[in-house]
Amino acid sequence: MEQRALGRTGDEVTMLAFGAAQLGQLMEDHQAAAALVDQLIDAGIRFIDTAACYANSEEKLGPVMARRRGECFLASKCGHQVDPGDPPEWSPEIIRHSCERSLRRLQTDHLDLLLLHTCSEEKLRDEAMIGALEQCKRDGLTRFIGYSGDNQSALTAIKSGRFDCLEVTINFCDQSVLDEVLPAARAAGMGVLAKRTIANACWRELSRLPANHQAYIRPYVDRLGKLGFTPQSLGYDGDWAELALRFTAFQPGVSTAIIGGTHFGHIQENIRAAAMGPLPAEVQARLREAWQASADASWIGLS
Repeated sequence: MEQRALGRTGDEVTMLAFGAAQLGQLMEDHQAAAALVDQLIDAGIRFIDTAACYANSEEKLGPVMARRRGECFLASKCGHQVDPGDPPEWSPEIIRHSCERSLRRLQTDHLDLLLLHTCSEEKLRDEAMIGALEQCKRDGLTRFIGYSGDNQSALTAIKSGRFDCLEVTINFCDQSVLDEVLPAARAAGMGVLAKRTIANACWRELSRLPANHQAYIRPYVDRLGKLGFTPQSLGYDGDWAELALRFTAFQPGVSTAIIGGTHFGHIQENIRAAAMGPLPAEVQARLREAWQASADASWIGLS
């Protein structure tokens, strides 16, 4: 799989990353979860993205990391209260506590990347909290630090100059990031992790999904209806998922595009799509034109 520079860090990472949210939220069988992770590592995806609040994803990843840590770039996120008795959210104490807990659960002595998990602009200016994150880096608990978030908060994180990486939403239903945030991150030399890469597959029939998933995806369903394109109308002969992934993964400045899932077959489809390279220039241009013709100021980046 293609390797890309992770901004100014000096590391190279695979162009696809595995997002482990569904591993924690939807897969009950720990052995099946471990088998899935082994399969995707064997298939070439060597970047794993998880978070303290992704249910028990870290615990499910732990046995695999105990065996294969050296093969993977491992990222997690912190800041939220997830267990009874946790320190207050976005306090210096929760940053350290969450980092150390993630290390135990992931069965490793360090992370490659620890990100703040979508805090406010105000919190990004909290010197004590940011200092605690930087202390984790100085103490060797994580090699790099980053911010996961969108819009003005993402710009604040970029302009601070204190983060190595940015995790940000990029997809064909969420293109505002391409105008300012992504160019700014690229200019700052930050590694960029694209999240919500395939717009949560918003072309699917929503009624088949759990109610909470429907609510999460609904804004993209509405946007897609207003954008009014299909792969066929764009002159593209592939399917929706292929179109979506190629749009996101090949935006200038993207270091890795995060994909999720609980079925290896779907992950293989994403790997094949990525191997096809960028979209044809005319298809890329039509997607941008559709956005520019339809989007209004309310179409901000969705976290």
